[in-house]
Amino acid sequence: MNYFNLSEEQRSWQLTARTLSENEIGPMAPECDAIGEFPYNSLKALQREGLWALRVPKEHGGLGGDLLTTCLVVEEIAKKCPSTAMCYKMHLESVEAVTQIHSDYQLDKFVKPLARGELFAAAAGGESHGQDGKDWRPSGRMLDPIVRSNGTFILNNVRKSYVTSAGHATHYQMFVRYEGSSDKGPPELLMIEADQIECQTVGTWDAMGMRGTCSAPMVFSGSVPEENLVGFDSTGSREPIMNKYMMPLFFLTYGAAYLGIASGALELGLLEGGKKYGSGSRRIDSPINVRRFAEISTKIELARAFLHSVASLADAGKQRSLLPYLQAKVICSETATVVTEEILTVFGGTAYAKELPFERYFRDARAGKIMGRANDQIYEDIIKILFPSD
Repeated sequence: MNYFNLSEEQRSWQLTARTLSENEIGPMAPECDAIGEFPYNSLKALQREGLWALRVPKEHGGLGGDLLTTCLVVEEIAKKCPSTAMCYKMHLESVEAVTQIHSDYQLDKFVKPLARGELFAAAAGGESHGQDGKDWRPSGRMLDPIVRSNGTFILNNVRKSYVTSAGHATHYQMFVRYEGSSDKGPPELLMIEADQIECQTVGTWDAMGMRGTCSAPMVFSGSVPEENLVGFDSTGSREPIMNKYMMPLFFLTYGAAYLGIASGALELGLLEGGKKYGSGSRRIDSPINVRRFAEISTKIELARAFLHSVASLADAGKQRSLLPYLQAKVICSETATVVTEEILTVFGGTAYAKELPFERYFRDARAGKIMGRANDQIYEDIIKILFPSD
């Protein structure tokens, strides 16, 4: 269900994403998960509908979708294929800053090609002090500065530990610090063209869930023009890109992806729960299962209402604090964990034995609490906002 007051345009894009997911993306999801295959064809379907440019303003050739529309689209994709939704969400995240604040050079170099469906991006992240990604607490604030020379930035075997769509993107957004830049505050954002430098994928992505995202490590070497540094408008003025442009979409689309996992599992559960077995009984004939379905449907609607309220306020320019974005991510991801666990319990051995696809939703939901900025870290950020230091 959706009780939030949506515009006709928002409903239209929600329906487009739902139809695309049901007819094209969903049927490819089981094999994608089974063999850990990157969802290339699913992403191409999104490209065909112009959805790679969902957030690009209409004046530049994009769809001009707002944050609420973006959440609706990501949720519909995640209902059928969480891996596709995550790759798509990371693409939107990676181009958000350059889409919303750019120089004239970047408008022609990145934004207009994006609007034409020629640019698919990924975020090159997972900082671990330049090491192997096993640090339990990766931090983008502890980066070795890169060399700045003759109008370029020199990347010398810069390693990123978790790069969704690794080796499949045309562009990568990377957090950097460079010689002469401040070591205080958020790092800088740099757009990297994959065909202009050496980009090497290291190893393979063999994960418990989100198996199609190809979130493998990568190593980058080569020269990147200074003009690819994101955050300066056409007048050369610096913008506060992280909290103003990056964080709202970053956290809201994470929330939407995990909300989609929860709602996708519930939709399938309601369908399967009413089927009669050879004995003539149904899963919903058990009072405790009826209670489970009622409770998890309510949890989903609570999470969805909060997510959509925050997105709507952001679209209206009425949301300045980072707090609700952080809360939206943890609420939706933890809802997905609870929902998928309860549904797996409802269907018992048939789900655990993979006769029903709930096990895939169960595994994919687990990523929400520990990846994309772990919930434990987000709760620490929430506390800092609630109890600011002197």
